[in-house]
Amino acid sequence: MNKYERLATKLANREKVIGTTMSILNSPLLLEQMNREDLDFVLLDGEHGVFNTENSIPMFQVARLMGLPIFYRVQDTKYHLIAKTVDMGADGIMIPRTETLEQLRAAVDALLFYPAGRKGCGGYGQQRAGETFEDFGKTRFLMPQIESQEGIDLLPKMLETYGEYISAVMIGPYDLSVMLGTPKQIGTPVMMEAIQKIFDISNSYGKSCGIFCDNEVLAQKYRDMGCNVLWTATDKDFFLKGYREEMDVLANIK
Repeated sequence: MNKYERLATKLANREKVIGTTMSILNSPLLLEQMNREDLDFVLLDGEHGVFNTENSIPMFQVARLMGLPIFYRVQDTKYHLIAKTVDMGADGIMIPRTETLEQLRAAVDALLFYPAGRKGCGGYGQQRAGETFEDFGKTRFLMPQIESQEGIDLLPKMLETYGEYISAVMIGPYDLSVMLGTPKQIGTPVMMEAIQKIFDISNSYGKSCGIFCDNEVLAQKYRDMGCNVLWTATDKDFFLKGYREEMDVLANIK
């Protein structure tokens, strides 16, 4: 079983999934060094980070050569932003600010071929070596982010209507905190209640769910609350953690 199939199986069974984010360090060499057997996916951040469709191509190529699932977070739920990214080699898409059925319809149309969607048939990295047209949709991943009260309220309907295409329900905690009136305060009671509700709804529909975790402490906390996708830290976080630890040691050398 390759990593694409393994990830699809883990998500279907709501097993623990580990992923991380590259946001500011656009380096295929770094991505190559990050690969581990227990790493399920890497997300390139095209919403808040430096990545766009064209400069992501070397990252997609290296991930493809390693057999590592690589996702891309688009700026918005638009056909051209999703379909072209998949054409260039993205294995999955994360869509921000999901709060309407129309957004999910647009995402499915851009990600998958007819009859499930309406994606055009083309693109340098669209299919993996030896992959058949019929198998394409089995290991392409869609992760909508819930980041507002509107998204929470509509989540049951989203899962009833498009659940078969949703790989995992994800939470963007910082944007959610802004929309719930506690900007960047993700540990408030109102936030904890909202996060728990999203996990509970997702689990009640048998759907994998996750949240961005700044660090391993929050990952454990959210895991205890019921999520299974531990989308943890960014390239900047890892760099600064190692940098600060080493500099603190150097500063204390006598």
